[in-house]
Amino acid sequence: MTNEEEELKQRKDKLRKELLQQRSEIDPACKADYDQWICDKLYELVQDWDYQVIHSYIPIDSEINILPLLDRLIDDGRIIIAPKTNQERQLEHLVLQSTTKLEKGLFGTSHPINSIEYIGELDFIITPGLAYDYKGNRLGYGGGYYDTFLSEQSQAHSVGIAYPFQRMKYIPIGSHDIPVNEVISKREM
Repeated sequence: MTNEEEELKQRKDKLRKELLQQRSEIDPACKADYDQWICDKLYELVQDWDYQVIHSYIPIDSEINILPLLDRLIDDGRIIIAPKTNQERQLEHLVLQSTTKLEKGLFGTSHPINSIEYIGELDFIITPGLAYDYKGNRLGYGGGYYDTFLSEQSQAHSVGIAYPFQRMKYIPIGSHDIPVNEVISKREM
């Protein structure tokens, strides 16, 4: 690793730590209201563009809770794909049939139990992230999973969702970082 790469990694790690702390301190009632607003905005987007195959993370810890959205989309008959985190920066893409039938995976993630792998085209990707700048650059958790995945799925519309403090003018990025097409957030909670 070059000095420049090491410096970039240190800057990202420091920012990740700060954002995780800030996210963990959100008032639960404000968080619930904001998360519902995000779910409603994402649902409108899916409806407006008639996306049929939607890839979405399963929220962990203090991430925006989009499980109500996923339940609603499953009820609508949309195909929902959720990632299973594997070693070597690879995601396995599994059909999600219920948000209550999940098992724990690597790094505290969850994925569908006894599901089939999906290898077809995706219309829409909801990405996890710790910060987004105004060009769609994304600060993830540091594993590179979504950078690899988004580079392989450039035909799908990718969206990041964020609390107001997760929107930044600038985040440190490297040559391997892949931006999302759109970010949904409010100016205030």
